[in-house]
Amino acid sequence: MKILGISCGRRMSNTEILVKEALMGAEAAGAEVEFVRLHDYKLKPCTGCNACVVDLLEKSGSGKCTIRDDDFALIDEKILDCDGMIVGSPIYEKSPSGLLKTLNDRMGPSHDLAFRTIAKQIRTAKNITTGTGPDERSFKQRAASLIAVGGSEWDTLALPMLHLFALPMQFEVVDKILANWVALPGSVTLRDDLLERARISGEHIVKSLSKDISEAEYIGKKGACPLCHSDVVEIRNGNEAKCGICGVVGTLNMVDGTMKLDVTDEAKAHSHVLLSGKFEHARELNEVSLKKADNAHEIPEKLKKYRAYLAASK
Repeated sequence: MKILGISCGRRMSNTEILVKEALMGAEAAGAEVEFVRLHDYKLKPCTGCNACVVDLLEKSGSGKCTIRDDDFALIDEKILDCDGMIVGSPIYEKSPSGLLKTLNDRMGPSHDLAFRTIAKQIRTAKNITTGTGPDERSFKQRAASLIAVGGSEWDTLALPMLHLFALPMQFEVVDKILANWVALPGSVTLRDDLLERARISGEHIVKSLSKDISEAEYIGKKGACPLCHSDVVEIRNGNEAKCGICGVVGTLNMVDGTMKLDVTDEAKAHSHVLLSGKFEHARELNEVSLKKADNAHEIPEKLKKYRAYLAASK
């Protein structure tokens, strides 16, 4: 069993310390561990070309990114090879590091487990033996622990956006830690409570992977959403609300003094943390976004207006 620690913070920062403490817990529990500092790698932003999705859904290929002149392939290999991830990031303006978002954009569509499953099914059904299909390591059960590190209560989107990194690849999030009020470099070493909490998280991810992932227990703070434990919800009509992370829709109700999102079994199937919800998303893309309109031939002519207008400043 291999656990990969990813820090999106500075060298020997509070984030790196907590990720390493969690890795120590995982190693003590019997796992092989590896540590990656994201700032050590060169990552280019996603261009939104959609080539990875088209390759998976239309060509049943591997979904490989067309950007090749950076270190993405190195990070991709480490993530595919691991069984569990411990991902930590400092909090900048209520959110994780922008570098993590860059990696998330590059991995999200191309590594979506539903997209990769569809590509694999097509290859099997058509007996396609040429070319390269999705990496088989994508389909093993995997788990993740998330750690957000900040200096104040400005933390609203930190853990939710960390969760979005694990979501497409179907990592089961078994723990989330919000470590606040540790802004000064190295100050987390004075917080025995946070160090112990991180170590427990590392031990727990190994425990979760030692059995069927469906039996994994979530040990973080329980959130309003019963599926992904997020407290970020979008209020719709009245008390109807949608989870900002997994997209499940339910009703907000006060339960024992705490606001909870009540979700029906039928609605749960649409959640983005479940494969059923991911397959639904794939169908929507295939049938709407990626489907060519009958008048698609008019696009080149219509583009001329915008191509001729206002060149970009450089």
